[in-house]
Amino acid sequence: MILSMTGYGKCVESYNNKSYVVEVKSLNSKTSDIRVKMPSILSDKEFSIRKLVQDEAIRGRLEVIINIEGENANGDFTFNAPLFKAYYAELSKLAGELGIENPDIFSAIMRVQAVTQSGVASVSEEEWNAVQKMIEKALKGLENFRKDEGAVLAQDLIQRIESIRTSIPKIEAFESARIERLKDRMKKNLDDFLGSDKVDQNRFEQEIIMYLERIDVTEEKIRLAQHCEYFINQLHSGDTQVGKILNFIAQEIGREVNTLGSKAQDSDMQQIVVSMKDELEKIKEQLANIL
Repeated sequence: MILSMTGYGKCVESYNNKSYVVEVKSLNSKTSDIRVKMPSILSDKEFSIRKLVQDEAIRGRLEVIINIEGENANGDFTFNAPLFKAYYAELSKLAGELGIENPDIFSAIMRVQAVTQSGVASVSEEEWNAVQKMIEKALKGLENFRKDEGAVLAQDLIQRIESIRTSIPKIEAFESARIERLKDRMKKNLDDFLGSDKVDQNRFEQEIIMYLERIDVTEEKIRLAQHCEYFINQLHSGDTQVGKILNFIAQEIGREVNTLGSKAQDSDMQQIVVSMKDELEKIKEQLANIL
């Protein structure tokens, strides 16, 4: 079973006249990148939230969004009117002296932390325990989403790997004809260059044998078939974190396919290799989305 890197989970619950909405989103990333958006009353719990998400979601570009609605959702709000008036008077005077028309003084002052403040710094331990359970439920939803997406990805990967594996026997159909064509071409070139009466046939046969050994693709076909089998075995292994292993196997498959292409020297075999490369590129694209 594999898991997709992308996913979404959500939990909506109430606690003490407050409505909590917890969302967890995940996108592709080679490393773990966690971003948390939450009300100020949960600020001191950010490290705990990050650890909880890291332990459960493992890897990906993860975004955690916590919204609270209801009575006293964000703590006691205070507004320092005297300080606001003092700022406004001084800034208005300065704007007049500098000749600044229609300055947006009001919104600028409202961004000053000392003018508007929230009083409550944190939630109670009981409420925090409830929030943790909400986050866990949202993460469970994320996991289920990833499983469903992973099942679709696994099926697609199996089909593409099988396409590469079933292409291996097709190469064999062209190998004998390829050898005869190469021998005929080399003999013709040698005859044209030296003349048939000056060619040592025994030496020619020896050179042909040595050359054919260098372009033999038997080992590449065997290794390629083994890599494809290992790839599928890993997909069925039950491990939910096989993305890096599958990437490594895909690189090994690519090496064997490239070697087949360089040794082919036959247009029919090259067409099969090109088809393999096309499937392999699509496999690599899919692997970028696997945990």
